[in-house]
Amino acid sequence: MKLQQKYQQASKEARWALGVTVLYVIGWCLCAYLPSGTQGPIGFPLWFELACIYLPVLFIVVAYWVIRIVYQDFDLDNHAGSAQQEKK
Repeated sequence: MKLQQKYQQASKEARWALGVTVLYVIGWCLCAYLPSGTQGPIGFPLWFELACIYLPVLFIVVAYWVIRIVYQDFDLDNHAGSAQQEKK
């Protein structure tokens, strides 16, 4: 992979990470502040169950799939550049 391609891939991964983070914060705010004070299925207040139990579990799954689909494993070291630095 050429250096420019590495930078493009790193930028793509950073955009996805930022996007997932923004979605999580929006989801947390919606889950924490929109539900009424009713009790959830497992006995906690519904807002707590949604924001602190179900949403994090959902985003663990989302993060897993984003890592599997978007992220690539590549060496960040530029071998040509490091060989030139060793000669100096």
